[in-house]
Amino acid sequence: MSVRKSVPMGPEDVATLERMHAPASPERQALAQLTGQELDADASDAEVLAALVHAGREAVTQQVAATGYAAWAAEMDDEDRAYRTARRGWDRDSEADGGTRA
Repeated sequence: MSVRKSVPMGPEDVATLERMHAPASPERQALAQLTGQELDADASDAEVLAALVHAGREAVTQQVAATGYAAWAAEMDDEDRAYRTARRGWDRDSEADGGTRA
């Protein structure tokens, strides 16, 4: 792993962090929705930043998954699509008869 020089927070970053400390701010409410957790009213800068990193990591993971799925779907040819359509039908039939079909 390479070591990178730390980059200081800019004025916009500092302003966002300050807004994150206000419990009723739209930014803090959005962060709670993204992470699924409310920050304590007296959350430290470190706790707010950790929540932001968590939300960012989740967003990146979702984007990677969506991009990967889109690339996979784009690579499918007509034969692949026909097989998947037929397979869905077989799976539904198997569920309908209690899973007794092979």
